[in-house]
Amino acid sequence: MGREKEQVPMSYLKKSTSSKIFDVCNTIFMIMFCITILFPLWDVIVRSLSRPQDISYMSLNLIPKKLTLDAYEYCLENEGLLGAVFMSVARTAVGTVIHLCVVSLAAYALTRPKMPFRNLIQTYLLIPMFMNAGIIPTYINIKNLGLTNSFWVYVLPTSFTIFNCIIVRNYFYSIDKSMEESASIDGASQFKIFRSIILPLSKPVLATVALWQLVGQWNAWFDNMMYNSQNSKLLTLQYMLRRMMERLNTSGTSGVSGVDAMGVTVDASEDTVKAAITVLVVLPIVCVYPFIQKYFVKGIMVGAVKG
Repeated sequence: MGREKEQVPMSYLKKSTSSKIFDVCNTIFMIMFCITILFPLWDVIVRSLSRPQDISYMSLNLIPKKLTLDAYEYCLENEGLLGAVFMSVARTAVGTVIHLCVVSLAAYALTRPKMPFRNLIQTYLLIPMFMNAGIIPTYINIKNLGLTNSFWVYVLPTSFTIFNCIIVRNYFYSIDKSMEESASIDGASQFKIFRSIILPLSKPVLATVALWQLVGQWNAWFDNMMYNSQNSKLLTLQYMLRRMMERLNTSGTSGVSGVDAMGVTVDASEDTVKAAITVLVVLPIVCVYPFIQKYFVKGIMVGAVKG
């Protein structure tokens, strides 16, 4: 018996000159691309930590000339801030969980070949992707359902979107059908198959949809203004920060001046407060993203092309 040939690791294979040039150019491009993203973000952070007179409008602000938290003090000196933060966290958590449950159940039902009128239902669900009733009919519908001035107006209208359902459904199609058939032979019900086989194998696409919903729920403010603006207990963080910005705009504090932050005079301007608001809104999502990022690429790619 002849000696088997040893496999040479890919790292020991000699790259061609064209491959080396491509790797160098690709690396340079990605570095430049990252810089174009990180520099504006860093500029916003520096603006939020700077005095109004130290901000440069002609170039990037790399380092605060004098570190100050006055812009953040203006944002945080609010009696209802903790309640608004709790409401935003609650709507984000509850809304994301409900959305995942509804979308995954609908997507699983649409993958069943024996489902009656499946194609007709899919076509009907696709209609809202291309046509929208508008703000006034939507408001009347929400009011008739009794959802105004309630917490559920934040989560129930967004509990289902056909786009996310299609992404999840296509991912379900990519799962090996032999596992479902084996479970059916063993007497497992459809719900048992869904809970014990489909969901554990669908973590990438569920994490992707969860990230989208987290960002959407966390950044939402328009529904607060439309349906719950008169109820201070249902005020969300984003809408509260928007009202702060409106207060700054109407008071004409775009120049260097002392801004009265709920009885506390701080050295801030519209630009520094706007930068601080941006940081406060983006920071929670930035903290959550690293825990979901490993599932993101796989979930979106498989969910988009399978089926």
